[in-house]
Amino acid sequence: MPDILHWLGIKKIDRMLSMSNMKHDAIVDSGIKILERVPIPEDMIPDDSRVEIDAKINAGYFTTGKQYTMDELAQVRGRGWEKWEDVTH
Repeated sequence: MPDILHWLGIKKIDRMLSMSNMKHDAIVDSGIKILERVPIPEDMIPDDSRVEIDAKINAGYFTTGKQYTMDELAQVRGRGWEKWEDVTH
């Protein structure tokens, strides 16, 4: 992934908006500096994504927010089938 950044001549990234540690580590390990990691704002994460995002954070994805324990993760529930017709796409 960093190959294209090097090809473009990028030497540093001022603000990186990605939760992925794999992307972050690959970029940094290739010699490109990342000055600040910016978390995804909570209000930008849809309710439908909460289960996936919480699991990723628990697996090590970057956040400055709450990190759930395994017991708390077991209590997280996604949106059920009730009122699924009301969801706007």
